[in-house]
Amino acid sequence: MKQAVQAVIDDKAGTDELITVDAGALVIEAVAVMADRHVGAVLIRNEDGLVDGIFTERDLLTRVVHAGRDPKTTSISMVMTREVRFVSPGTTVEAALALMHVNRHRHLLVIDGPRVFGLLSMRDLTYHLIRHGEGRLEAEIRGAGDVAAT
Repeated sequence: MKQAVQAVIDDKAGTDELITVDAGALVIEAVAVMADRHVGAVLIRNEDGLVDGIFTERDLLTRVVHAGRDPKTTSISMVMTREVRFVSPGTTVEAALALMHVNRHRHLLVIDGPRVFGLLSMRDLTYHLIRHGEGRLEAEIRGAGDVAAT
């Protein structure tokens, strides 16, 4: 039976609330939040509380460091990713991983209408498959090990 991303959100409940930064924040403030919370991405919210974008480690490297911008004076809204990929809670874990792979994203927003359910990482989805994959992943790994040993 294929699992929906809602199951991954449920597994994370209570352990990982949605981490956001205001759109008016500076890059240095967003980086401090990411470092303090040990996360690779934060959602950027506008004054109405709606998701305006996402700021990731990749954005920091390419749009700030590589571009020679000063994180102490650069607004997060200037360097965030505005086109946030998202899925609904009913999307299968496999479909979400495929979307992330095809688009080369490591984070995926889960929303339904205006309600934000969470932000999932590739690690969250992979871990869920390992824990709840009904032995499929373990069988594949064992099978690959048997082939390599011959």
